Amino acid sequence: MSAPRYIELQCTSHFSFLRGASSCDELFVQAAKLGIEALAIVDRNSLAGIVRAHEAAKAAGCRLIVGCRLDLTDGMSVLVYPTDRPAYARLCRLLSLGKRRGGKAQCRLDWSDLVAYGEGLIAVLVPDEANEACARRLRRLAQAFGDRAYMALTLRRRPNDALRFHHLSTWRRRQPRRSRKHGSRMFWMKTARLLIRGPMFLRSLTPGVPL
Repeated sequence: MSAPRYIELQCTSHFSFLRGASSCDELFVQAAKLGIEALAIVDRNSLAGIVRAHEAAKAAGCRLIVGCRLDLTDGMSVLVYPTDRPAYARLCRLLSLGKRRGGKAQCRLDWSDLVAYGEGLIAVLVPDEANEACARRLRRLAQAFGDRAYMALTLRRRPNDALRFHHLSTWRRRQPRRSRKHGSRMFWMKTARLLIRGPMFLRSLTPGVPL
């Protein structure tokens, strides 16, 4: 029986200022050592690290998945992954729009902007709490992105995190959809200490659509 395959879908590099601490070279070298097949680099409101990530992935023999984390003005956070070159170009234009609005080191994007530039993007909601606001965002994501809409759950290693995860997991089990588990990585050190490490689920918001 072959070993289970693993792909990391949420990895932050040091191009996310004050969030990530490892370079793309460090992340992909370590991924290759661990036998991880692919890493998705999803820096916050930025694709600045993608060129370095491409070079590091090629050198390490580990596949790069291009992505980005969008933190919207209404507090909603969405991981997006372009499925082709036109979608990547639209994501670049979306980020340029947000940075023009936000000014230096800022990015201001609304939900309507994401929808307008969202063709060809896989969208993964990063939820906060299992409450009505989360439910509204899930419905909105499913309506806009259809079978390209997903939800991710991860431990954040904060006070009451276990209770939050329990509530979200309980809510998830009540939904008639499948889940996938992965982790969240923000930096790697030689001591193997991870700033954030915890189970993460990815589930389709469209009934009957397999992951």
